[in-house]
Amino acid sequence: VYIMQQQEKEKISIIGQCYNEEEALPLYYEAMCRLMDKMDYVDFELIFVDDCSKDQSLAVIKDLAKKDKRVHYISMSRNFGREACAVAGFRYATGNYITTMDLDLQDPPELLVDMYSSIKNKGYDIAAAKALTRKGYSFIHKLCINTFYSISNGMSSVKMIDGQREYRLMTRQVIEAILKHDEYNLFNKGLLNDVGFKVKWIDYVNVERSVGTTKFPFIRMMKYAVNGLLAYSVVPLVAISLLGFVMVFLTVLAMAVMLFSGSVSDFGIGITLLLMMNTLIIFCLGIMALYISQIHREVKRRPRYIVRETDIIMV
Repeated sequence: VYIMQQQEKEKISIIGQCYNEEEALPLYYEAMCRLMDKMDYVDFELIFVDDCSKDQSLAVIKDLAKKDKRVHYISMSRNFGREACAVAGFRYATGNYITTMDLDLQDPPELLVDMYSSIKNKGYDIAAAKALTRKGYSFIHKLCINTFYSISNGMSSVKMIDGQREYRLMTRQVIEAILKHDEYNLFNKGLLNDVGFKVKWIDYVNVERSVGTTKFPFIRMMKYAVNGLLAYSVVPLVAISLLGFVMVFLTVLAMAVMLFSGSVSDFGIGITLLLMMNTLIIFCLGIMALYISQIHREVKRRPRYIVRETDIIMV
């Protein structure tokens, strides 16, 4: 008589980054329950990372954790931002595969079926979602995103795919590679591409938020874009050097034109030169100041996040 030992199921850790999502949480949980019932051939853990929400989001999450052992929470001591929340989730996750997911259901949970199949059966290390549309985004928002991708891919060696999301299922090996990046100024969209590995892109049609409003306003989006450009490119520093040569040439040319025309006084020439050089200096200092600010944050070695409380016991 042979006794077959039951094979232990693999586990998927889903990290939900939460900031003032009290209304969205019940809808998200219901959607995830339907998905987990459908994918009963794997185990799940739902890790909610609360980024110091001002509403009752944490209380809702704790209630879910009491009734469902698959639900866990991490509560930040203050608002650290999406990037830090993702890293915290990566460190606390125990699954064989890990993904981040927006709680507003703009990241369709049902894509996880294809993502898991792509990694498990087709040999990919990462299965990533790529939105074909930007439904729900304003014209200005779309224009800024398209401009960012064009500039970033032109300046950086780490290329990003138009429409790529941070919603991607990754193996434990990929997560360990991500966690080796110890910089303070994180840019996850670039970082996820920077680690390499074999990626399967899964197209889907973007949907609008299930409830509430975006927690990523225009100003915050612009700061995020600038951080991304600085994180993976030194082109601006090279560009200001080239600009210096161009400005010197234009200055000499302007001086020659004014001197030979005889229609401009020495005072006018001096003012023109002064304005041109001051403009160049201010512009160059501004570019360098952005990079210096990045260095300033890095050398201080401050923690990327501080956990106030969690129900996860790290081994």
